[in-house]
Amino acid sequence: MRHFFILIILFANFTFSQEFLTLEKAIEYGLNNSHNIAIIKNDAEIIKNMNHIGAAGVLPNITISSGYNGAINNSELDLNSFLSFGDDMDSSIDATKAKSVNISSSIGLSYRLFNGFSGIYTLSKFRKQNTIADENIRYQIELEILDIIKQYYDMLNRELVYNTFKESYQISLERYNQALERHSLGAISKINLLNAEVNLNQDKVQMEESLIKLKESTLNLGLLIGLPESSFDLQHEFNFNQNLNIETLLKQTLTNNSSIIMAELNYSVAKDELKISKSNFSPSIDLFSSYSYNNRKSETSFISEQKDNGVIAGINVEIPIFSSNMRRKNFQNAQINLKSRNHSLEHIKETIKTALLNAYYNYTENLNNLALMKSNLETIEKTANINKELYDLGQISNLEYRESQILLDQAEINYNSKLSQTKIQEYIIYQLSGQLQSK
Repeated sequence: MRHFFILIILFANFTFSQEFLTLEKAIEYGLNNSHNIAIIKNDAEIIKNMNHIGAAGVLPNITISSGYNGAINNSELDLNSFLSFGDDMDSSIDATKAKSVNISSSIGLSYRLFNGFSGIYTLSKFRKQNTIADENIRYQIELEILDIIKQYYDMLNRELVYNTFKESYQISLERYNQALERHSLGAISKINLLNAEVNLNQDKVQMEESLIKLKESTLNLGLLIGLPESSFDLQHEFNFNQNLNIETLLKQTLTNNSSIIMAELNYSVAKDELKISKSNFSPSIDLFSSYSYNNRKSETSFISEQKDNGVIAGINVEIPIFSSNMRRKNFQNAQINLKSRNHSLEHIKETIKTALLNAYYNYTENLNNLALMKSNLETIEKTANINKELYDLGQISNLEYRESQILLDQAEINYNSKLSQTKIQEYIIYQLSGQLQSK
């Protein structure tokens, strides 16, 4: 018994400063502290930084360049005989440490006027990819919320199981004390006393094991919501939505489900990629213009200094003729990819629809079963109370009383487990129909 009292003391410390944690608060903690969500948001930010109007090729390119070159050379120049600059001019020139300088600067603009509308299609593709990134964030948040919900109700169920076994232990302890008193008076045999002790030890083991599982579930929930060192007092209320309509849910699923939306956007992106591939067969027209300035000085040139500046403008037309069939292969691959995206979209729609139907029918069936299980539990509870009175009066044996108590424990555990399963099923329906974050 000493180990049991130590366990009770530990559990008292475990529950001393518990926080009352509603499901809504647990979800809030989880989303605020989730490393996975933070990573997904950063990934989406990178995608958006890469997908901008400049990367689509619809903006002009403007460049400025400037340079300075200087040199000091020793030069020997021999002039040809047909060059005559007068009798007093030598036919050779020696230049020592002759300096030359070249200063240049320019500003240029280039702009693709036409490329088969590839830039417009690329920009459309980027916008859809940015939307996919946002939708993926919503999808990941929904998965995170579902994980929190499942862990929350797992802990709640284990807490109810612990309470059931704890109550059973108290009943067995009371029954053992009664058997011990009766045995001392000679009213029951030693065998009956030993049976009561065995039952007491069995209930003790069940209670201790359920407490360990409760502690484990509490730590898992704390880790999931970012509060690993805390303990919680959970909300024991189960309110079910009795007004779910399958036709309405199916319509909401097709328009709101994040997986379907991403599949539709990916299909639309594949359409844009096909258009981009097709535009590569079109000629491209580029406009270019630049202004340049040059200043050249030389001590060995016939011209000591020359300054030039001017504007250049023109149009360049490029017509694709042959590129080893790469453009055609890319176009064919884009067509194949579009077909694959269409198959993927239809598959996802069918899969999500099937999952919703299964979740809905399981949910409605569970609601019906809960009503029957609750009625059955109330009947078993009444029977157990009657058996307790009969046992106290000595009209039934310890074994009969024990069997009624085990039946009651199992009925309570099954009913509470079904409560948690049904509530999780309800939230799965909300996730499939795109309503989870609004609940």
